[in-house]
Amino acid sequence: MAGHYSSEQMLSLHERLIEGDRTASEEVAVMLLSQLTKEVTHKFPHTDEQIVSDGVVDAILDYCSKPQMFDPNFKVPLDRFLRHAATQNVLNLIQSEKRRKIREGKYGMRQLDDAVELGVEARNILQEEIQARMQGIAKELEVLDNPVDRKIRELVVQGERRTEVFAKVLGIAQLPTEEQRREVKRAKDRIDKKISRHKGVK
Repeated sequence: MAGHYSSEQMLSLHERLIEGDRTASEEVAVMLLSQLTKEVTHKFPHTDEQIVSDGVVDAILDYCSKPQMFDPNFKVPLDRFLRHAATQNVLNLIQSEKRRKIREGKYGMRQLDDAVELGVEARNILQEEIQARMQGIAKELEVLDNPVDRKIRELVVQGERRTEVFAKVLGIAQLPTEEQRREVKRAKDRIDKKISRHKGVK
């Protein structure tokens, strides 16, 4: 799914975050976590993967808690904005790690205050939640053996709402708009029921 998103989808998610939509944070993570981690890892090939992961997660966390920090009027896409933020985070973490090692070498022990420990714990919890969500989505897609159904579900997870996008995937773009809406809704409902049956939900 990573990389299969448009600037319109990201802008839509941003607007939902600004409006206080709680589900938008999870969708941002699902949409961008994997791709951002891959891109930032490429920039820091010799850096501990946990540091890279922490930098990316922190960037997403900070943005989701304060979406006003991103201004779409600057014409910088959200993924590029977050990639820059994640890169800066990793650089800061690398410097912090160097200072920590110097402290350890000087004093023979690592000293962390409660705030840092809580911050690490919070990041770990978020990572676990995100990973669990992504694993859940992967399992949902495994249930769908039809590639069209899989694409529809991917679009839903990514926050796509435009009827015309789903209609194009379904091959019904030539139909009147109202009929497109009905067919798209029917397809979504059918896919939801198939996934629910697989989960044992009646």
